Amino acid sequence: MININNVVKTYCDGMNKTEVLKGVNLTVFEGETVALMGRSGSGKSTLLNIIGGLISPTKGSVSIDGEETDYTDTNSLYKLRREKVGYVLQDFALISRKTVLNNVTFAVRSKAYKEKGYAKVKSMLADVGLIDKLESYPFQLSNGEKQRVAIVRALVDNKRILLADEPTGALDAENAERIMSIIKEKVKENNMAALIVTHDKDVAAKCDRVVNIEYGMIRSGM
Repeated sequence: MININNVVKTYCDGMNKTEVLKGVNLTVFEGETVALMGRSGSGKSTLLNIIGGLISPTKGSVSIDGEETDYTDTNSLYKLRREKVGYVLQDFALISRKTVLNNVTFAVRSKAYKEKGYAKVKSMLADVGLIDKLESYPFQLSNGEKQRVAIVRALVDNKRILLADEPTGALDAENAERIMSIIKEKVKENNMAALIVTHDKDVAAKCDRVVNIEYGMIRSGM
């Protein structure tokens, strides 16, 4: 589902060059939830951003669902993010002027969701304990609640890929366990592939596989 082939990412600052990723190879299969672990600065978030089409690699290629990502085509990248990739960012990226319900339905394209009055969206929000927050705005939510909204938004509409950067970082242990159970269930149910950046060993233990990255290279769990 996700195939990363010899990906290199180099940042240039004047005459100085910093190689953040140094030839990364990784495959994440359909129905699989993979934890990506490593110390700060090891390249985890950079790799997620490349897979999600937010930044381009310096070298190498990425294929999503059998199709190679064209980083030179803005429309293609927009379509990738809109139709295939669900993204959970550390800052949640909620739209401040939209309610919880509208933040999630904003990401929905499928008629199957719309024709039933977003019943499935409401059901997912209920599953994460937010049914009483449907008409609340982001400023009225705790960080943990914002994180749960972002996760539901990323999982709606049967996206093919879930990319999550510390998706349980703002949650207590009980809610973290609940969210990981929901993520794994949706990934299996919808034949998705999930790559989750985490520092939490308990979260990693709930994934199907753990991949470690050090100094921009995959060291184990390929």
